[in-house]
Amino acid sequence: MEIFPSHTIHDVSIQKEPRQGVISRVRNRFFKQSESLQARQKSRPLGLNVAQRTDVGRKRQHNEDSVAYIIPKDQQLLEHKGALFIVADGMGGHAAGEVASEIAVDTVCTLYYQDADTDVPASITRAIQYANATIYQRATENAQHSGMGTTCVVAVLRGATAYIANVGDSRAYLVHRGSVRQISQDHSWVAEQVRMGQMSEEEAQLHSMRNIITRSLGPFPEVEVDVFVEPVEEGDALLLCSDGLCGMITDQEITSIVEQFGPQESVYHLVEYANAQGGIDNITAIVARVYQR
Repeated sequence: MEIFPSHTIHDVSIQKEPRQGVISRVRNRFFKQSESLQARQKSRPLGLNVAQRTDVGRKRQHNEDSVAYIIPKDQQLLEHKGALFIVADGMGGHAAGEVASEIAVDTVCTLYYQDADTDVPASITRAIQYANATIYQRATENAQHSGMGTTCVVAVLRGATAYIANVGDSRAYLVHRGSVRQISQDHSWVAEQVRMGQMSEEEAQLHSMRNIITRSLGPFPEVEVDVFVEPVEEGDALLLCSDGLCGMITDQEITSIVEQFGPQESVYHLVEYANAQGGIDNITAIVARVYQR
């Protein structure tokens, strides 16, 4: 199994079981498929072309984002657990945000594949909740890391199904047949106002409190994780990114870039575009395109 990180992935020592916090809410948009279609999808495994990039941006002094993906070489592990992609956007200053995001990436990558449970939403949730508890404990033990936290968005692609889990405002998008749709749900003050009908999307993008998040890993010993389930097919692409990217680019621009270029060129152009718009935050993106083997 290979891990492709933005920073070095260290071994995580597991000394206790993940805390059983608030269970995740699973949002299943997966359409009902016939048994014959499911059988065809299982007999024709999907391949992946993946690239990632992270950049400090134009305004920040250091990069507090972390990113990694894992595509197991072991075919049985790949079939049971799938491929994993993760982006974490740290916060806390004085390098504490970088510590929090690295803990999130290290912990989720390690625990997810050590968990023998093939229930993907449950396994992702446990890994993220354990990462949250680890960050919380580290912050309480070290005054320099007090108040640190991180967002986290994870995608697991197993067969023809994508499982998306998120805490915070880092996002997951699905580019499908010339259009893009956000799969994750932002945990931010403005997003909550939009969902309640108190604010339009356009107003949210310009609001002075648009960067205030309402849920993250680290501030509390327990956290709720949202999980979404989506079908994928040949030609689809998953984009995971921090808000340093999605806050600087429109859905139409995402679609244009990801549809026009392969993953390696896509992440380059996405990051360059965000920098051209000012690069006000760290910028991170993973693009994973699905193809039929």
